[in-house]
Amino acid sequence: MILYDAIMYKYPDAVPRKDFELRNDGNGSYIEKWNLRAPIPTQKELEAWWEESQKNPPYEPPDQVELLAQELSQEKLARKQLEELNKMLGSELSDIKLSLLSLKGESAE
Repeated sequence: MILYDAIMYKYPDAVPRKDFELRNDGNGSYIEKWNLRAPIPTQKELEAWWEESQKNPPYEPPDQVELLAQELSQEKLARKQLEELNKMLGSELSDIKLSLLSLKGESAE
């Protein structure tokens, strides 16, 4: 258990070194000072908070580089689809032009 993380999970607005101080003398961490307007938590409470924090990790925003890479990939795909659509429409327009010319009795140049 990481004592600091357990406390910050329960009291996310707490300010370390102001609201509480932790200490480790080689036998594990413990709360040396507690200035929050709440009773000092028991070991059992701290362990429960720690377990909860592991089940519900804090929100981490997505990596900006990864987001940009995804957007670029989507844009490339959209561009390729538009190019294919443009090519298909151009081909269909050519066919229509040939049909119109044949109806008029002219030859395609």
